[in-house]
Amino acid sequence: MDRLYFRPLVIEDKEQLLYIYSDKDAMQYRGSKPLETIEEAENMVLQAHKEWDSRAKMRMAVIEKDTDVLIGTAMYFFESPAAVEIGFSIGRDFWKYGYGQEGTEGLMEYIKANEPEVTTIVGIARSGNEKSLKMMANIGFVEVLDYEVEGKRRFELTVNG
Repeated sequence: MDRLYFRPLVIEDKEQLLYIYSDKDAMQYRGSKPLETIEEAENMVLQAHKEWDSRAKMRMAVIEKDTDVLIGTAMYFFESPAAVEIGFSIGRDFWKYGYGQEGTEGLMEYIKANEPEVTTIVGIARSGNEKSLKMMANIGFVEVLDYEVEGKRRFELTVNG
């Protein structure tokens, strides 16, 4: 990635996480409700560490290189031994710079390098999330047309194979 890097979330990220994840409009397509308190943001960091250690979910901070500012998070979790679902959230202040695509491509490279057994990367987007839908198509994800979860669309990309 040219302008971004990943690192583990740390407790000091809690204020920026609260700022990003409390924006109801920006977070409308996420699977969980927006954060409301600094304690929830701190718990998000602590939960990320627990999930990382157990390999239940791998969530990382996404940092803008030039400013060293946390702009969002990237995560993946295993659907099966050979398939991971990815997720990427960035704060509204960092929209329209191409960070979503750059970060998603960086996350895919991270997975290919660190999870060699993975052959399928999955992206799920809500039907109204046009930016994510367009980005996944641009990267080369293919929509799974028989996916039957109301209001969501599933995309897959074959890797390491």
